Amino acid sequence: MAKKILLIDDDTDILTAYSAFFKGQGYEIRTALNTTIGRKEIREFSPDLMIVDVMMEQPDEGFVFAQQMLDEKVAIPIIITSSIANAGQEIFDIDIPNVKSVLQKPVDLEKLSALVNRVLNK
Repeated sequence: MAKKILLIDDDTDILTAYSAFFKGQGYEIRTALNTTIGRKEIREFSPDLMIVDVMMEQPDEGFVFAQQMLDEKVAIPIIITSSIANAGQEIFDIDIPNVKSVLQKPVDLEKLSALVNRVLNK
């Protein structure tokens, strides 16, 4: 059975590109334009991994969402993406165990793919 990835980003071009890329690698994909829709998709789709943008309706929405998932004991790993210059986990100084990495946009899809494989195959 194919692993499932939920993509949460307010940029439809990113959702389209990531969807096509990961579908081409055999993953089952669902998308959400914000974390409210993302929560509904979590219940219906039960993803194995989420790739979440930081800045959507709120400037730190991705991090707030990741913390909420942790607080609610939703044990789905999250990869955060950000268009903030020099984005990285060390820059944001976050300590949210379900956030496996923070990547700067534009994300190198091969690097993202390797990270997704590593997280899903632990």
